[in-house]
Amino acid sequence: MEMFERVAVGILAGGQSSRMGRDKALLPFNGRTALAIIAEEMRDFPETLVSAAEPGRLEFLGLPVCYDERRDIGPIEGIRRLLQTAKAEYVFVCAVDMAFISREAVHALARRIRPEYDCYAITRGGVPEPMCAIYSKRAVPAIEGLISRGCCRPRQIFRECPTLLVPLESSGLDPETLTNINTPEDYERALHACRSTDL
Repeated sequence: MEMFERVAVGILAGGQSSRMGRDKALLPFNGRTALAIIAEEMRDFPETLVSAAEPGRLEFLGLPVCYDERRDIGPIEGIRRLLQTAKAEYVFVCAVDMAFISREAVHALARRIRPEYDCYAITRGGVPEPMCAIYSKRAVPAIEGLISRGCCRPRQIFRECPTLLVPLESSGLDPETLTNINTPEDYERALHACRSTDL
């Protein structure tokens, strides 16, 4: 079995979108939502799941949706719930505001999976990107330990778990892959960029 066939894709969509002022999962790009674009891009993987804060908004795609059990602690709870819910041993995690994320990002990390590591993350400028990373189910106890201690920044997971860091420069990925759309200005720039792509 190819390694990427053991990797599910988890899309974090439980944020409050406070800087955007509207639900980032439902931002339209050429008639499709950001969530639908990412789900379609990742269609070749055995599972695609969505993490949401609560029921009622994101079930329209027909994808499995898991919900936060602990509220107001940020994306670390979404990562935990995706790992708990997925059937696959590994989950590639990205954020719903990464409309340019590509399946190549999953492959770039999945081909590096080894028994000695529990996490695999792209780094940019030496800083690991927790929203462009693969996590093993083996990381769940460490994540729960962090949450219980009130340590809820996702990058702290990489300090607790054996992690392979992959520099963006050597990953073969286009830096645009990691673009986050956090503000209306970011959204306008992304709309302009997508006019010259297949989005």
